[in-house]
Amino acid sequence: VDSLLAHRPNRKELIERHVIKDQSVAPALQAARSGLERERVKDQLEHQIQNRPTKEDLVDHNILKKTNVSPALQAQESALARSKLEDSLEEKIKDRPTADDLVNRHILEESSK
Repeated sequence: VDSLLAHRPNRKELIERHVIKDQSVAPALQAARSGLERERVKDQLEHQIQNRPTKEDLVDHNILKKTNVSPALQAQESALARSKLEDSLEEKIKDRPTADDLVNRHILEESSK
């Protein structure tokens, strides 16, 4: 108990952390300040909600994906699209000419093998 009391924050720290209210300000002013702060935050939130971007804007900025699939299936759709892309790239790489073919066709020089 003594160690807890020794590390107890002082009154100024408690006021700075908003644990207790500053006693030097009248309670009516504290209530008014608190009410004004609450109204300011409320107004900011309402403004942000009213001006939030539409789904189309989010899709245009690549924040959301353009899809008609339910959210539960979006991960599977994304995995399928990735798999298709990987397959396509593998096909393209499979048909890629070798370095010897490029040398024979005079695209690469012999030393750059």
